[in-house]
Amino acid sequence: MRTRLMLLAALTLTLGLAATAQAGCWCGNGYSDATTNFVEAQVWPGDPDGLGTLTSMEFVYTTDGSDPKTSGTAQSLPGIFYQFHENNDWYQAWLTANNGDLVRWYVISLSFDQETCESDEFSFTSGVAVPDYPNLVGDCESELGLPGGDWNNGDPESDMTDPDMDGIFSVTLTAAETASFGGGGGYQVVGDNGLWSPQYPGDANIPISFTQGDVIEFFLDTNAMAGWAPETNAVSDSFLAADTHSWAAVGTFQGWDPANPATQMAAMGGGIYMVSVPFTADMFGTHEFKCAADGGWDLQCGVNGYSSGGATWFFDVNAEVYVEFYFHVSGRIKVVVTDVVANEDMSWSKVKDLYR
Repeated sequence: MRTRLMLLAALTLTLGLAATAQAGCWCGNGYSDATTNFVEAQVWPGDPDGLGTLTSMEFVYTTDGSDPKTSGTAQSLPGIFYQFHENNDWYQAWLTANNGDLVRWYVISLSFDQETCESDEFSFTSGVAVPDYPNLVGDCESELGLPGGDWNNGDPESDMTDPDMDGIFSVTLTAAETASFGGGGGYQVVGDNGLWSPQYPGDANIPISFTQGDVIEFFLDTNAMAGWAPETNAVSDSFLAADTHSWAAVGTFQGWDPANPATQMAAMGGGIYMVSVPFTADMFGTHEFKCAADGGWDLQCGVNGYSSGGATWFFDVNAEVYVEFYFHVSGRIKVVVTDVVANEDMSWSKVKDLYR
């Protein structure tokens, strides 16, 4: 999962004896492929006092917290990393920093198509580079006591962290109210703070119910589990991790019936459930599969993880075989096609059991 940086800065513009005009600035939204981060600086003056369109920017910066005016690295733009917004109303540039650096900025000049302003007229406040963590979002945020309200993807109190670096990000919250979210409601995780892409599970929300005072931990498992779906970025919570549900394999092969006794899954240990289903010649073709909990549809698990209605796993059967269906409590599923079915195993009574 890529690490991102966010820097917050404010820019104030003063033009000679004219009245002070405010210009906005935002610095952040960088990305990393290891420990090096590309930090984006954006300035949008909004044409204060008729300056016109911003055409270039010169600034100095440091990444160790020291004064950039005395020891900063100069950066002149336009340069190799810069671009205009499509409406030419803000300007962005890129520089490199490391995760956790204290980055300080000082703008030397900004040039517009009508005028250039010098150093005593532009400056940035100090900004601290902080990791941009996965963030919990949903229509349950207010009831969980988050001050930013529902569907707030920039609330630092719902940032998910991984202090022991085991690949599992988490955040622990105490419910402020008693509430239940199903029927399409619930929560998701956004992978980059302040943005809406990527989202996990993405195709549907994860339902949740809680009582005031409940302490709930939410998880994003970024570890890879080969052969499972989702392979990585599986979202769950401490209620789901408690492993208190029963699970059934449902799909086209058994009539989409979560109460069908022939496809109820057995606990195999380690949070894994499985059921093996025989497929006969009249069942050849393309099939769909997902898991459903407790004989109903309120809680499901599909190829994108837990949800109240996520996408299914497609698979083909072109021989008389056993197909094994698996569920993992982290919020993953998989399909394994096994041995050819022995003739004596495919008695009509056993086949009919699937649809009773």
